[in-house]
Order: sequence, then C-alpha cells, then structure tokens
Amino acid sequence: MTIAEKIIKPTNAGIFRTVFLYTGQGESTLLVIPTGASVADYMYVLVDSDRDKEPNEIDLVDMFKDLFKTSGKLSTFINTHPHNDHIGGIKEVYDEIGFTEVWHSNHQPGGEHKEKYKAFKYVLDKVGKKNEYFLLGTNDLNKIRTSEDEEVIKKIGLIDFQVLSPAEYLCEDIEDADADERNDRIHEQCGVIKFTYGKVAKSIMITGDSDKKAWKDHITDYHKDNLPANVLSASHHGSRTFFKDDKDDEDIYETHIENIQPTYLIVSAPKQEDSPHEHPHDDAMELYKKHVDEDGIFHLGSVPYSVIVDIDDKGNLDVKTDKELIEAYGKGDDNNDDGDKAKNIYIGSQTSRIDNKPMG
Repeated sequence: MTIAEKIIKPTNAGIFRTVFLYTGQGESTLLVIPTGASVADYMYVLVDSDRDKEPNEIDLVDMFKDLFKTSGKLSTFINTHPHNDHIGGIKEVYDEIGFTEVWHSNHQPGGEHKEKYKAFKYVLDKVGKKNEYFLLGTNDLNKIRTSEDEEVIKKIGLIDFQVLSPAEYLCEDIEDADADERNDRIHEQCGVIKFTYGKVAKSIMITGDSDKKAWKDHITDYHKDNLPANVLSASHHGSRTFFKDDKDDEDIYETHIENIQPTYLIVSAPKQEDSPHEHPHDDAMELYKKHVDEDGIFHLGSVPYSVIVDIDDKGNLDVKTDKELIEAYGKGDDNNDDGDKAKNIYIGSQTSRIDNKPMG
C-alpha cells in the first residue's frame, strides 16, 4: 500500500473525507466522497490545484499516481477562480491522471490576461462542453448550471453541496466589463461552495479567494440562513481582503464570519516570511481569532502539514494533521527551519452542534 492510499483512502464505508493539502502559496483540497455502502464506494474530487516548485509543496501528480495505483480515479475538478495558485499544474494533472468534469466560476479573461489561462482553457477543451459546469449562487442544494445554460440537480455521491457564489447577475455584470476590470474583480466572482454530510449535518465551506465585496454585496444577505459551517477554509490564504478592502480600510466587515460560526479554520499558506504576499496577514488572523478558538485554527505552512477532516454518516466530525503526505510527495523541507518531524496529531471530534469544541 502506498502512502497516499494509506492516508487518503478511508478504511470504513460512509466517511466523507476532506484533505486540505499543503501546496505552499496556493490551495488544493481533495474531497473523498462516499457513494455507497461498501468501503470501495468512493469518488474523488479536486477543488483547486497548485503545483509549482515551492519547498515542501505536495506534488499532486506524484500523489495521485500513488493514490490510484490499484483502484479509484479522479472524477471532477472544481475551480473557484482561474488564478495560477488555484489552477497551477492542472494541465499536467489532466494529462497524467485524467478527470471527466470541470466545474468553474465562468470568469472570462480578456486582453493580455488571456495568456494566463491557456492551460485551463486546454483542459476545458479536452473535457468538452457536455462535461463543463458553471458555479452560480443558489439557495437550492446540489444545483449547478450546464455549459448550455440549463440548471440541473447533480448529486456527487452521498453528500450535499450548495454553491453560494458567484451570483448570476454579478457574472453578467463582470462579463460586460473591459478586460482589466474583469481581471480586477476576479475575487468578487470567486466560487464559494459548502459541502454537507451526516445525519446530524456537518459542513465544510471552501471560499477560494472570495473578498469582502463579494461577501458584503452578494453572499451574506442572500445566503445568511445557509452560511453556518463547522469547517471554514480561510479565504485568499488568510488575506485581510476577506475583512477589508485594503490594509488601511477601517470599515472592517465581520458579518459573514458571524453567520458562518466556524469551529475550525484552515489557512492554506506558507510561513508568512516565505509568502510573496505576506500571507497570512497578521490583522486578518487577529480577526479570525475573535470568532474561532485559537486551538481550532490550522495554518498549513506553520509546520508544515496537511489537515484531514472526516465526517461519518451520523455526523461525527474528526480533525487531524498529517505530515506523511509532505514527506512522501513534497519537494524537500527547506522551509522547515527547525527540522520539526513531529508525528501526525489527532485534533479532536464533534458529535453534535453543542459539543463542538476541539478536544484532545
């Protein structure tokens, strides 16, 4: 059994496993979704892709080759927005691993910005229009838009999902803008998706790089009743843009996280000194700590490690960190200055919405 198989594939049936992979200054999250009653009944969905040459970053292609060595395949790629740190290496993943469908925000680059998305366009052309779907905000579960502009209910295994962003009117507005404005508003048009599973429902929210304007103007008021989530991926690698327009913005926005009420926060970023954008921002992390207990916050680059969240069919939620994937598929440990080779850590579990604090 390979390391990828051992760490990523559940050994019991009916587990919804989310693996927040360490990819440095980027984001890649693997969803392992139950599809039936057997331990073999799982499908695999990748949300965003980052594959460059940062130290410790997990090489997705190498990991997937080992993961699917004996069974399983990648079925779907979901892209929150087509920036390089969320689509990096996706051509290589498609060519060497393969997948059938692509779901994306339908951001349409123009002018000089088109060049940045050639690899993503290559993948879209390869999967074809019939396997291309658009993320559009809706209050309905499991609803998505086909490339032929038809709304369809499309289950992925036994879990439910809800697309919270981007709003359809926003996509139309941005599409009519010039190329530079479209590029400037890409985070406003970013996909946000909530995945839910369990008899006592537990949820994981993936936020991409969605910014303050997206939440304040388009998401929070419309989806307020549907925002609560147990696990939140910190938007934009822990950037302040989730709360502020810029560093000097004194109109701090917190209504979104007040409604989300997360117990766990996952920050996909390297150590701050290794980030070209100084992610995660100190002021953003202080704001997050107002709403999430510090022992429930996991900055992937701090050690580094990946984080694995399991939800079973009853709704029990377990969280643990993992270093083995980095040790097996990372690009060395140059960022790990202290030489820390700590063992994997079990963080804790949730059995209900009342008993929702990390333990252990």
